[in-house]
Amino acid sequence: MSEFRKVITRPGEIIDFETVFEENPYLRTGVPARKGTVERVDYTTAVYEDGVSYPKYCYVYLPYGYDPQDKDKKYNILYFQHGNTCEPSIFSIGGNKPMIDMLFDSGEIEPCILVSITYYMDPMRDADERVKTGRVPAGDGGWPGIKGNFWREVIEDIIPSVEPRYNTYLTDTDPESIKASRDHRAFSGYSRGASMTWRMLHHAFEYFKWYSPMSCPTRGDKPRGEIITEQEVVDYVTAPIKAHPELDYYIFATNGGPEDIQEMNRQMRCITKADCFSYGPDPSVNNIYYAVSDFYHTDFLVPYYFWNSLKVLFRN
Repeated sequence: MSEFRKVITRPGEIIDFETVFEENPYLRTGVPARKGTVERVDYTTAVYEDGVSYPKYCYVYLPYGYDPQDKDKKYNILYFQHGNTCEPSIFSIGGNKPMIDMLFDSGEIEPCILVSITYYMDPMRDADERVKTGRVPAGDGGWPGIKGNFWREVIEDIIPSVEPRYNTYLTDTDPESIKASRDHRAFSGYSRGASMTWRMLHHAFEYFKWYSPMSCPTRGDKPRGEIITEQEVVDYVTAPIKAHPELDYYIFATNGGPEDIQEMNRQMRCITKADCFSYGPDPSVNNIYYAVSDFYHTDFLVPYYFWNSLKVLFRN
């Protein structure tokens, strides 16, 4: 297995995307000897400022060996937002779950809790249309009349509903306690979920240290289809960092598919030249990295991206 190159750069300096992306074929073909378990957590949210309380749910993956009675063993936690037309069960139940098992069965990645969430308001009821176009009510800013407050749903409803149930680093559900445990919390998403990941960095920087957007650039808080300039991209991504210079962070961005490469490359060239970044895969000296594959565009390949990012995330 090849090693990541240890790259140290000065602030503002960037290597021209000489990145390392490892493909592990056993994620699809292997049979895991050690299998995690999955639980569904139901909750309600009323963050959309429309007077409605929405019943929702997420799936929580607990890695092999997780013992609810062992309170001394704490786990880092990764929140994963799927892409357009998908749902939170994509790696939680059914034929794709073994790919997540294989990630940890390898022994090369430290086990963590993985929470699969959704910005759709009612993914079960809207399934017929959602799987075709994804154009059903959602809270990520992509649906007219619904405020893009999904980032608030994550902080105010999902985290307090999930983390106290499990052996995490969260000690209480108040905002200050959530902020205090940010070193052990990551947010990742694929495609439209990656766009949401950039929004989480912008709006919830105090609550998450680790970010892994996959195969989608940021459009900021702009509506779908509206152009975002290079300067607006840089300003959007760096605003929370400049507002909280005392906080550490790490962005592990990944990409794949010819339809994604051009725009995301353009944005990453701009972002990584900002003077608050040091480019490289070592969180002890770097804070941003960009791994590029030649994969086609589909959520089903997400575990391959995790194979790369989870070797870096949580290495405090």
